[in-house]
Amino acid sequence: MTYLEIDEALVSITRQLCAACKERLDAIPRENASERKAVQLEYGMYTFCGNAGLLFNTGWERTKVLQVRQTLWNNELYKFPHIQTQYQTLDCDDKPCFHAALHGELYLRQSWLEEQTAELEAAKTANDIQAIFEQTVKIGAVRAMFAAWEAWRKENNIYPDMFEEE
Repeated sequence: MTYLEIDEALVSITRQLCAACKERLDAIPRENASERKAVQLEYGMYTFCGNAGLLFNTGWERTKVLQVRQTLWNNELYKFPHIQTQYQTLDCDDKPCFHAALHGELYLRQSWLEEQTAELEAAKTANDIQAIFEQTVKIGAVRAMFAAWEAWRKENNIYPDMFEEE
């Protein structure tokens, strides 16, 4: 499988989760404000995963997107030493596939998840029910996206279980 095929598969998974969530949101009656709020947050986070993690709404060709994401890669890789070690052992032909398969998740874990998890803990300490609700939904949605990407990687034997140590 090529790096572009890997990228397209992850983009497709992300778009499918977004579409399914939007369908659920559209089916919730307006009177169910809390349920709608939760699904709106979930939908927003799935979209965020695509926009921030995969850069899927730039309008650029995917090869350019992957080149841009590659420039960010080394800035983020150091936080995942076991992934960095694995990456360094690959030959030049395998590195683009590795990057395409893992960068979106690595970027979101490094730039977003850590901070949001800390915010959730702060909300719990402050007993801020609204913040706990919102952070729990947001983190849950992003973790659901990670699970969908990981399921695909396992199914296709494309660098599975790389985030197990996290």
